[in-house]
Amino acid sequence: MILNFGEYYSSVNEKDEHKKSKEYKKLSPKMKKAVDEIFTLMDGTKGLNILNNFEKTLRDVSKKHRVTEKELTDYFEREVLSI
Repeated sequence: MILNFGEYYSSVNEKDEHKKSKEYKKLSPKMKKAVDEIFTLMDGTKGLNILNNFEKTLRDVSKKHRVTEKELTDYFEREVLSI
């Protein structure tokens, strides 16, 4: 019996995948909201614009949620280094 690729293939759903990490679980509720918003905003960004928009998004979200840019940057550095 031959099956088509479509019958095997299922899309990968990475939404909220970041919430499973140890580093995310250590964050305060305020920081979790800020990180969630960054991921939501960055999901809509395509290609190389992600790197260009990341710093601006980080700055805007830190002001909105009243957390420091350094705290957010440190979180993302810890996430990258823990992989």
